[in-house]
Amino acid sequence: MGLTISRNRIPRRSIIRFISLIIIIIVIFQTYVSHLQSQFAFKAWGSRPATHNPKAKYNATNNDEWTQLPPTHDLERFCSSYPKRPVKKHHILISNKAKEDGPLKIFYWKQDYKVDWQKESETMCPVPLELQAFFDHYRQTKIKDPSVFWKTGYAPCFFWKTWDNQIEDRPGSCASREYGQLDFIFSTNYTDFVNADIIYTDYAFTMGIDKAPYFDQMLLPPRLAHQSWALTFYDESIGYYPHVAMPAFLNQFDLTMGSPPQLMDVPNPTYPITEKKALELANIEPTHPFDKTPEHYIAFMVTNCDAKNDRMGLIDKLVKTAGAHSYGFCSHNKEIPEELQGRDVGSWQYKKHKILASYPFGLAAENSNCLGYITEKIYDVYASGSIPVYMGAPDIADFVPEGSYIDVRNFKTYDDLIHYIKTVDREPFYRWKDIVKKDPTKFCKKCLYTGPPAWCTIMDNVHFV
Repeated sequence: MGLTISRNRIPRRSIIRFISLIIIIIVIFQTYVSHLQSQFAFKAWGSRPATHNPKAKYNATNNDEWTQLPPTHDLERFCSSYPKRPVKKHHILISNKAKEDGPLKIFYWKQDYKVDWQKESETMCPVPLELQAFFDHYRQTKIKDPSVFWKTGYAPCFFWKTWDNQIEDRPGSCASREYGQLDFIFSTNYTDFVNADIIYTDYAFTMGIDKAPYFDQMLLPPRLAHQSWALTFYDESIGYYPHVAMPAFLNQFDLTMGSPPQLMDVPNPTYPITEKKALELANIEPTHPFDKTPEHYIAFMVTNCDAKNDRMGLIDKLVKTAGAHSYGFCSHNKEIPEELQGRDVGSWQYKKHKILASYPFGLAAENSNCLGYITEKIYDVYASGSIPVYMGAPDIADFVPEGSYIDVRNFKTYDDLIHYIKTVDREPFYRWKDIVKKDPTKFCKKCLYTGPPAWCTIMDNVHFV
C-alpha cells in the first residue's frame, strides 16, 4: 500500500489579496512619513545648516575676513579697528523733477518686535505690492506666531505710527548749504511708500543675524530706483550690533549719521554734551573731603549683567576686595536709601547722582570696549562730584576732560587698580573744572554737539541731479 501525503494549498485569490493589502499599507506608510518630513522641514526651515558639497570647487581666495569669521570671534579687535568703508563723498541724491513736484518726502522706516501683535493685527492698513515680501518675511522671522494673520496687501496700522503714537504727515523746513531753505514732509504712511524720496531708519537692531553678511537683507526696505537711504545709529554698542559696522551694511546707505564717529558720514557722539552741560558739570564740587579717609571708596549702579567685556569681573573684584557698594542688579549688596525710593522722588539718573555723591569714586563701566561708544555713565559720575573709574572705549580721552578720570586699562591687575584708588591724591582730578569754567569748549575734543535733528541733517546733504 503506497503512502499518500496530503498538502493544504492556499487559494491563489487569497495570496493576491494579501499582497495587495501589504502594498496599500506600504504606500500609506510612505505617504505619512513624507508628510512628517515635509512638516519637519517646514518648521526647521532656516535653522538647519546646509551640508557641504565635497565636489564643489572654490575659485581663488576670499580675502574679506568678515565673510569667514563672525565679528564676535574677536570682538575686542573688531571694536577697536572697524572695517574700512570706501572713501567717497556721500550725498542724498534727488532728481530735479522731485524738487519741482513740491516738498521732499522723508519716509520713516519703522520696525519693532516688542509688540502685542494679536492686538495690533486687529486694525489693518493697505500696503503696496513693493512691500509685500518685507511684511511676509517680517511676520515669519520676527513675529513667529502662526496665529497672527495678515491678509495679502495689508499690514497692522501700528507701522503707520510715529514714535509718539501718531499717524500723520508732518511738514517741516530746514536750511541747506547748497539750496537755501528746503521744505519736506516727514511721513510714516506705508501705503504711500513708493512716492517717498528719502527712506530714513533709526532702528537697525532687528536686522542682525549670526553669519555673513550679519544682517538680514529682507528686513531692509526694498530699494527703489528713485529713493535715497539715510541711517541714524548712535545709542547702542557695535559690540551688540556688529552688522552696523560692516561695509556690506553701511554702503547701502547714501548718508549715515551718528556713532561710532569713525564709521559715519556725519559723526555725532553717542551721548552728546552741550557747552551748557559742560559748564554745569564743571561747577559741581566734590562732596567727599580730600583729607578724610573714606569708609567706602567706590559705588555703582549697573543693570546689565551680560556685558561684552570684563565688566562683571571688575565689579565682583571691587565688591569682594574693595568693599564696593552695588545698588544695581549686578552683584547687588546695597539698597537705595529710603528717602530716594519711589517714582515721585525723581528719575533713575537723579537717584544715581545722589547716591554716588557719597563716594569719592564712581565706576563708569560700559558694556563693551568699542571705539566711540561713550554713554551717560561717565558723565553721571561727574554729575555726582565723584571721580570716574572708567572701563570702555579706547578713545575715551576724546570725550572727557584731560586728567579727570582713572582708566582701568592703565593697570596690569584689578588689585593694582584698587591699591591706586585707596592711595592716590584725589585733588588733581578736579583741576579740569577751572579750565572748563573759563571755556566750556575745553571740556572735550569730540563730545560736544550742537547740530540739527536728523531730518535737517538729511536736508543739508541733499544734492539735486
